[in-house]
Amino acid sequence: MLEIDEVGGKYNGNVQKNVVYRLEKRPSLITNYPYLVVSDKPAELTSPWVDLFVIRDYFGLKNILRKKIKTRIGLEVIVSDKRGTDGLSVGRWFDQIKELYKLCKSMNCQFVMSSGASSPTEMISGRCFDSLLKLCSIKPETYWQELGEWLESKLRARCYVDA
Repeated sequence: MLEIDEVGGKYNGNVQKNVVYRLEKRPSLITNYPYLVVSDKPAELTSPWVDLFVIRDYFGLKNILRKKIKTRIGLEVIVSDKRGTDGLSVGRWFDQIKELYKLCKSMNCQFVMSSGASSPTEMISGRCFDSLLKLCSIKPETYWQELGEWLESKLRARCYVDA
């Protein structure tokens, strides 16, 4: 199983096995660790280097996404963004996820739901993820298979030295 680790564009030299690092920008040199370039800036949506685009307000970005989205990019929603919000906001978030998932399917992009955890105590169990997916009318088995295939294809295309 691969873990995702946020390093914010900076690499500290400690490569961990089975970890995919989240970077703000592409490294200038060949690396010895797998990574994804992540952004939440609409101006970077068309960048060939961005692998994963974070969606915080789908309805606010819907038109931009339809015009500028590139094939095979991952569109990510983060569960921790909704912690502590009211029921109306959570309901609206579920509507956004359903619509975003349909957009991803129609435009050959990868829908990604992540916990947004910054520590092991904030992580969400697989069962909870599956329940969230089911609430959004997404079949968990299909989601996990497609996510794994997308991630493998992204990492296979990278040039990094497996240490």
